[in-house]
Amino acid sequence: MRIFVILTIISLAFSQEKEFPTWTSYGKIGIGELNGPGGVGFIRLKRVEKNTFNDIRFLSIIQSKSSFITARYKSSNKIEVFPFIYRFTVTSLRRNSVSGLNIRYHYNQGFGAFIFDKPNNHLTSEIAFSYDMSDYLNDTRKTSYLKYGFFWDINFSKIFMNLDFEYFSQISDLLPNEVLSNRYEVSSKINYQLNKFLNVTFGIEYEKYIFKEFIINKNETYNSFYLGIGFKEILEWKL
Repeated sequence: MRIFVILTIISLAFSQEKEFPTWTSYGKIGIGELNGPGGVGFIRLKRVEKNTFNDIRFLSIIQSKSSFITARYKSSNKIEVFPFIYRFTVTSLRRNSVSGLNIRYHYNQGFGAFIFDKPNNHLTSEIAFSYDMSDYLNDTRKTSYLKYGFFWDINFSKIFMNLDFEYFSQISDLLPNEVLSNRYEVSSKINYQLNKFLNVTFGIEYEKYIFKEFIINKNETYNSFYLGIGFKEILEWKL
């Protein structure tokens, strides 16, 4: 009898279908505005498996004398005991020649929470420890921050809207002749689904730097806009 029970359990375990991850790819080309018109390219690859999420994105706005380029990889997974909380890590590279940013390597790690999570409307909040390394090939100086963020996605049938808001508050000590530098980074998109595969996107990238030196505050703001046509495709990958 015991042998029969053991064999039954083993049989059920191996007969269950394996749940494969879901892969989704996105692509987009179009026109953008930095300090003049230019071309836009966007690529995204997303992988979701149960409570684990992986996402890589690349966005570029290129014109003859200026460029805005950002590449980001994010991984996160829900905490099983508290499924409304997740932990995450983000690694990114950013360049904005208009603001004088040659290249910035950025890393942050922390926790997020689902404020509400519905099929067509969800909002999350995050807090993390992060650091920057600007022109990191020639400099090992790190600037540390506390990052606070809100991320909102809304889906109305053929219209999808997305808003990412992040605030970086500097916590590292200042070197001589350095100024305290905090910043906002905002990314927003509106997508209209033309058909099963094609969509049109209008997007905004917004950066605001807040420099503090003694009692003097100085703000610098940089915007970029883009309009593109792209696709969304579910991939049959089993990895």
